[in-house]
Amino acid sequence: LLTVSISPAYALKPYEIDSINVYKKLIPSVVSINTISYVDEDDFMEPVPKQGSGSGVVIDKLGYILTNYHVIEGATKIEVTFDKKSYPAIVIGVTPNNDLAILQVKAPANLLVPAKLGDSSKLQVGQTAIALGNPFGILGRTMTSGIVSAINRDVKIQNTVFRGMIQTDAAINGGNSGGPLVNTDGEVIGINTLIFSQTGGSVGIGFSIPINTAKRFIPSLITKGQVTYPALGVNVLALNVNIAQALGLPVKEGLLVLNTMPGGSAQKAGIKGGNKYIAIGNGRLPIGGDIIVALDNEKVQTVEDLSSYLETNKDVGSNVSVTIIRNKKASKVNVKLQAKPNSKS
Repeated sequence: LLTVSISPAYALKPYEIDSINVYKKLIPSVVSINTISYVDEDDFMEPVPKQGSGSGVVIDKLGYILTNYHVIEGATKIEVTFDKKSYPAIVIGVTPNNDLAILQVKAPANLLVPAKLGDSSKLQVGQTAIALGNPFGILGRTMTSGIVSAINRDVKIQNTVFRGMIQTDAAINGGNSGGPLVNTDGEVIGINTLIFSQTGGSVGIGFSIPINTAKRFIPSLITKGQVTYPALGVNVLALNVNIAQALGLPVKEGLLVLNTMPGGSAQKAGIKGGNKYIAIGNGRLPIGGDIIVALDNEKVQTVEDLSSYLETNKDVGSNVSVTIIRNKKASKVNVKLQAKPNSKS
């Protein structure tokens, strides 16, 4: 006699139900982005079409989509796919310095399901992080999960410093760029941007732009197509041990103010540039100016530190506390930031 034991139906665990609900809630808001750009391979051939792919997230019913700038950089044709239906998209605004872009697509209203943008300032290391996107540009809308591995990471890529990045071990691969990182409430907490990998695949070290950073720029990107950045209005020289010793300076790190822009933010606040000169080769270097060592108590050591901190954290018209060294004494100067000349990007 053959007997068959029948197991009770598998019951989903509460955490599994939560993940399923997040997927069902968010996946209608996630799109695949496919691009075509033309690349000059040499001077004697016609430009060659190159395909690219990425992801994005719908942010309102008017068809605006948030993604990474590098996903659509140089594209002559952009197509957005909702599940299996594709529509042409146009670029509304970009900020290359922050690797963000806004697209707009004309699609049926029932496909335009805006995601809820959360508050990335409330993130804690260890909480669940869920990545949604289109891995490798061919797999379609996919969900992976992990945790917030770290917050406020500064990541330098070539000459650009991305400040305050969210680090996660949720699998992020090529094609995921521009897709949302979300919490268990289904709120977008970041935009998946890059990974550290020697193989090109996910090794559990991914980085996302905090959604609060994106939220600062979205209104300007939609209304103006660009972002106007704030500036301190100074020309500076990054110090090191050798320069500091040669100039007899009291600190070995920081930014020596060579001069201030007439009528600029720093000059109006009383920050001083050089008042005497030394010969350097065939030129002259102004010395004797203030040394900037911190912004809002955040240490700055390079020109990139200075510009990226202001662009990431400040707006035109906002204030920044600048810590300076003058006459071997530290003091703080409150500076109201003006627009950076030719800064629209």
